[in-house]
Amino acid sequence: MQQTEYSYKRKRLFKRLNKSLDIVKTVLSKTFASAEIEKLVEETIQGVDLLLPDVPYIGGKENISLNDFFDAIMMLALFKELRKRNISVRNIGQIMYEIRELQTQSSSKLYKNLMASLMFSSYIKRSYKKKVKKMTEKNYSENWNMEFVEGDGEEFDWGMNYTDCAVHKFYKKHGGEELLPYVCMSDYALFHGLKNVEFVRTQTLSGGASYCDFRFKKGGSTPRGWPPEDLPDFKQEE
Repeated sequence: MQQTEYSYKRKRLFKRLNKSLDIVKTVLSKTFASAEIEKLVEETIQGVDLLLPDVPYIGGKENISLNDFFDAIMMLALFKELRKRNISVRNIGQIMYEIRELQTQSSSKLYKNLMASLMFSSYIKRSYKKKVKKMTEKNYSENWNMEFVEGDGEEFDWGMNYTDCAVHKFYKKHGGEELLPYVCMSDYALFHGLKNVEFVRTQTLSGGASYCDFRFKKGGSTPRGWPPEDLPDFKQEE
C-alpha cells in the first residue's frame, strides 16, 4: 500500500513537472545559457526525487490544493539548485513568479473565462464548503487547515482562512523557509489572469500572521504580484 501511494505521488508530481518544463526553460533563459538550463533542469528533477520520500499524504485526489502542493515541491527543488549558483532569494522569487504567470497566460481563453465565471457560482461555493469540511474531518497533520468564509456581496463575495499551510510546513522542514514570502505571491499570478475577479489578501502565515485571509469579489481586477513590496500581505522573513 505504501509503495502504491509512493508510485502515485511520483507519477502525479512528474506529470506536473513535465507539463511545466517548457515554461520553466523559457523563464530561465533570461538568466542562463541553454547548456546551463539543461543542467539545472536535470538537477531539479533529481532534487524532486530526493524530496519524494518525505512528501506527506494529504488526501490524494480529494485534496482541492494537491496540484498546488506538487508545484511547490518542484519549485523547492529548483530553488535549491539556484541557491547553489548564488542567485539571490528575491531573484529566485521573481523567477518563480514569472513561471506561475506564464503558466496562467498559456491557459486557453476559454478555460480562463470558465474559471472566472465559476469562481462566484453557487456550485463552487457548495463544492468548497463540502471539500473543506471533508478535509478538516480527515485531519491530515501535514495538510492545510482552512475554513470557508461567507461574504456579504459588497466587501467580498466569499473567502478562505488558512490557519495551517502544507507548503509552509514542507518548506520549513526542507530548507526553503526564506522563499515562502515569494511563494505566496504566485496566487496573484493566477488571479491576475482572470477577468472580473478581484483577489485581496492582507496577511499570510509566511509573514508572521496567524492565518492567510483569501478574499474574492466579483468585478474589478487583481493586481500583478510583482514586484511584491507594495502588496499589503508581503512581508519578508527577518
